[in-house]
Amino acid sequence: MSSDAEKATEKFVPERTHILSAIIIGLISLLAIGAAPQYLFWLLIFPILFIYWVLKSSTVVDEKGITANYAFKGSKSVAWENLAGIGFKGARTFARTTDEQEITLPGVTFNSLPRLEKASYGRIPDAITSSQEAADGKVVVVAEDGYSVMMTKEEYLERQKTLGKDVQLKFDEEETGNKPSTDTVNAEEENLKASESSHRDNPASQR
Repeated sequence: MSSDAEKATEKFVPERTHILSAIIIGLISLLAIGAAPQYLFWLLIFPILFIYWVLKSSTVVDEKGITANYAFKGSKSVAWENLAGIGFKGARTFARTTDEQEITLPGVTFNSLPRLEKASYGRIPDAITSSQEAADGKVVVVAEDGYSVMMTKEEYLERQKTLGKDVQLKFDEEETGNKPSTDTVNAEEENLKASESSHRDNPASQR
């Protein structure tokens, strides 16, 4: 049973590379301390406290909810039924409760969303993976006004047909074994350049 509990628990910690940054800051501080050690010795307190924060802070996600462990104050927990969502403010990640409280989550970043979704059994949606899946098989079309829009192959072909423009992209379908065919988009740069050149050289097309 203990092994099942461990599998159901996901722990998020601050990047350990922060410790290297603290060591570098400490070495720089030593240079300043060497000038007047009796007055500047306290500068070493800051990198030491930072390393302590990196080692002690964490966020634990399990079947009961989310627990935030802080280095310089007590832990805070929120049960799943009291969780309203996850938010991001700059480099800070927080859990918002149903009573509008914000609990900072150490070690959790926007890139942690796939792990959060898995650890929370889908209670926290993974916006990263879902957006990548939504963009799969689509192309980005940049309009003349500079705005870009993402559309499927069918939408792109219909758009070009409606505007009376040539199709400037080539869609190749490849089938391997029993797998369904996939569409890949290859820009025909040479054809596009030739089309633009003929448009500039033909005065009638510019009217």
